[in-house]
Amino acid sequence: MQETIVELKSNQQLVQYRENVAAGSFETVIAQSKQILAEDDRNPPADIALYSLGEVYALNDFEGKDYNLSKYYFEKLINNFPDSKFTPEAKTYISLLETIFAQERETAAVEEKLSEKEEQVAAAEIIIKKEMAAPEIIVEKEKKSPPASRRPKIVENKNFEEAAQKNLQILGEFGTKKPADEALYNLGLIYAHVDNPAKDYKKSKIYFHVLTMQFPESEFAEEARIWLGLFETIEKIQQIDVEIEQQKKQLTR
Repeated sequence: MQETIVELKSNQQLVQYRENVAAGSFETVIAQSKQILAEDDRNPPADIALYSLGEVYALNDFEGKDYNLSKYYFEKLINNFPDSKFTPEAKTYISLLETIFAQERETAAVEEKLSEKEEQVAAAEIIIKKEMAAPEIIVEKEKKSPPASRRPKIVENKNFEEAAQKNLQILGEFGTKKPADEALYNLGLIYAHVDNPAKDYKKSKIYFHVLTMQFPESEFAEEARIWLGLFETIEKIQQIDVEIEQQKKQLTR
């Protein structure tokens, strides 16, 4: 009876969370989740509260979006509830966030090098102009100051190929009717899963996109949009990397 009560409370909390997210009531989700954690962060529905906080802080639509906080709550979920049905998704979220962090660090490093290169080029141009005007004075100055330089279990025993086939079979049978929405969501997770040898963000993105288009009112649609937002962030960072590389090539000509 006690387990049934806990399960009902958890399901109610999850439904309320999804409704608040869909309505854009992000601060309400945060307040309610933190209240649950303040009362007890080791027993359900604390796992849902941690999962909710992790997702909310990863939302593109949330002005207070904070990937570091998102990762913190997902990690706490994994530590406090290793057997929770939300834990596998939390691990995948963390993997995706770490990809973003790594790309941001790489971008920052490249931008720093690019900035140094621009400063060196600007300093060189100043020196050239001064040398053309008064070479004897410039030589002296150079010596003093040089230029600056409800969560289904999507995978059994990590058999991702079998899990993908099962969900594709459901898609084939139900088409644009439920539970095809859940199958699309599962496929999106499978191809984004950190442990999947055939991990493919492009495929994952396609399945989540189809889910949001065909089943906009599905209970899985909002979470699919969160994943799409994360993929969009990664693509933006990659585009910045390309632009920086192009600028570097121009500076070295």
